[in-house]
Amino acid sequence: MQDQVKRKKGRPAGSNSFVKIRLCDLVALMGNQVIVPVSKVWMRENGIDTGEKPVTLSIAPATEPQEEMPKIEFNITSF
Repeated sequence: MQDQVKRKKGRPAGSNSFVKIRLCDLVALMGNQVIVPVSKVWMRENGIDTGEKPVTLSIAPATEPQEEMPKIEFNITSF
């Protein structure tokens, strides 16, 4: 058998997927009603309940404006 070097998969060791940003900058950028994804681990570490709460959206279906068909005038003639 030949000795082959195993290639590592995934993120490099020591890398981080998160960045730190000031809350005031985030609010200025996105507004105060935006939903921001937050790590469950971070929530647990800060003593916040991590229970999943469903998010409800109130999106009404778009209604297409109905165009009025032009009326057709006609006469019936009997033979």
